[in-house]
Amino acid sequence: MNQVRTVLLIQVFHSFASGILGVALPLMMKARNVDVIMMGLVFATMPLIMQFGRMFCATVSDFLGRKPFFVSNGFLGIVSSFIYYLSRTPLEFLFGKVVEGTKEGTVWAVNRAFLLEKSEGHWRILVHLRTVVYVAYAIGSLLAGFFVVWFLFEGTMLLCALFGFLVVLLSLLLVGERKEKFSFDRVLRFLDLRKKDSIFKIFLILLFVMGVSFGFIGGFVIPWFLSGNGFTAESIGLIVGTQTFLAGLFSHVFAKSSNFRRLILSSGVLYSATFLLLGFSSFILAGIIVIFYGVVQGTASVGQEAILSRICAKESYGTDIGLLMTGLHIGETLSLALSGYIISLYGFMTVFVLAALTYVVFYVGSYLILKE
Repeated sequence: MNQVRTVLLIQVFHSFASGILGVALPLMMKARNVDVIMMGLVFATMPLIMQFGRMFCATVSDFLGRKPFFVSNGFLGIVSSFIYYLSRTPLEFLFGKVVEGTKEGTVWAVNRAFLLEKSEGHWRILVHLRTVVYVAYAIGSLLAGFFVVWFLFEGTMLLCALFGFLVVLLSLLLVGERKEKFSFDRVLRFLDLRKKDSIFKIFLILLFVMGVSFGFIGGFVIPWFLSGNGFTAESIGLIVGTQTFLAGLFSHVFAKSSNFRRLILSSGVLYSATFLLLGFSSFILAGIIVIFYGVVQGTASVGQEAILSRICAKESYGTDIGLLMTGLHIGETLSLALSGYIISLYGFMTVFVLAALTYVVFYVGSYLILKE
C-alpha cells in the first residue's frame, strides 16, 4: 500500500476513536460524579503530557525513523481505552489521560514530518492531513452519543480499543527507515532555540497565546456546556460531529488558497466574534453557533499549517514542529486547568469571552509578522 495513504488511514482510525472519546468521555465522567473543577484539572494534563511525549518522539524520530511511533500510538490507544473502561475516580481518569496524552504525542510527533518528507515539503499535504483528521473525528463524534446509548460507556471504550488494534496492524505495514546515526550533539543543536531565527521565536510565543485561547474552549468545555443547555448525548454528538465535519470541509475548500495570511486574519476575526456571541447564547442558538465554529476552525487550520511548513527546517521537521507546538500546549494546559474554576465561579460566558479576546493577539500578530 502507498505509504502516504497508509499513514492517512492510520490517522482516520486514530481520529475516529478520538472523536468518540471527545464526546463520550466528558459525559462518562459527569455520569460518574466527577465535578467540573476536577474535570478541568484532569483534562489539563493531556496537552502537557502530549507535548513532552511529542518532543521526545519527534526528536528521536528525526534520527531513527517514524514507524516505531505509529506502532506505539495504536498500542497506547488500546491501553488508554481499557483504563477508561475501568475508571471510577478522578485519579483513575487522570491516569487514563496521561496514557492518552502520550498516545497523542506519538502520532503528532511523526505524522506531519512523515508526510512532509514524502511530499517534498509541500505544505498542502498538511492541510489534507488536517482534513482527514477533522472528517474522521467528526464521524466519531456524530456516532459517539449513539454508541453510548447502544453499548453504554463501557462498550464504547472497548470499541475505541478496537481501533487502537487496527492502528497497530496498519503501522506494521509501513517501511522502517532509519534516517541516520543518533547523535546527542545534533539533538541539542536541533533543540537549541538560540540557533533559531527571530520569526521562529516569535511564533513560539504566538502559538502559546493561541493555546491559551484553545484551552478555554477545549477538552470537556463544549460537551459540558451543551449538556448544561439541555442537549442529550446523541444531540451533543451530532452537534460536535457536524461542527468538526464542517471544519474538515472548509479546510479542504481553502487548501488551494495562496493567501494564507488573509485567511489567518479573517478566520481570527470570525473566531473572536463566534465565541463572544456564544458567551451570551443558550439552547438552540448555542448549538447553531457551536456548529458554525466548524467553518471558522477549518478556515483557520489552513493558515496554521502553512505557518508550520514555512518556518521549519527540512532536516529537523519533527523537532521544529514539536518546539513550535510546545508553546501552544503549555498555554492550553494552563487555561484548561483554570477553566473548571472559572466556570464554577462565573459560568461559561467568562471562558468564552477570554477565548475570544486572547486569540486576537495570535491572529493580529501573525498577520503583521508574515507581512515582513
